[in-house]
Amino acid sequence: MSGMELLFSDRYGVYIPQYFAGKFSGGDWNIAESNSDWLSILAGPEDNEGYWDAWDEILGRASYTDSNGFVWTLHQDGDLWAVCPELMTEEEYEGYFGEARQEIA
Repeated sequence: MSGMELLFSDRYGVYIPQYFAGKFSGGDWNIAESNSDWLSILAGPEDNEGYWDAWDEILGRASYTDSNGFVWTLHQDGDLWAVCPELMTEEEYEGYFGEARQEIA
């Protein structure tokens, strides 16, 4: 199992946040769906001055706990990824963090 799951490719461009909000429940990602940031990204980027600030807030605090208890967060580098460091391969970990995983003694 990989610790990095592609949610949306960069071909969705400025609509990635809106598509994310449309596909996933805010509650699944620990964001109340009545939250103003969630509502702002759901509304889309057109004539929405707060869209990117709201998306930055969501990216910084969203987390999802899967049925096995693993915690996933969001990462965007063009593409939007769900990331779980515990499940990453060594190659994924080094690519993401820029260093080898440290063994805990």
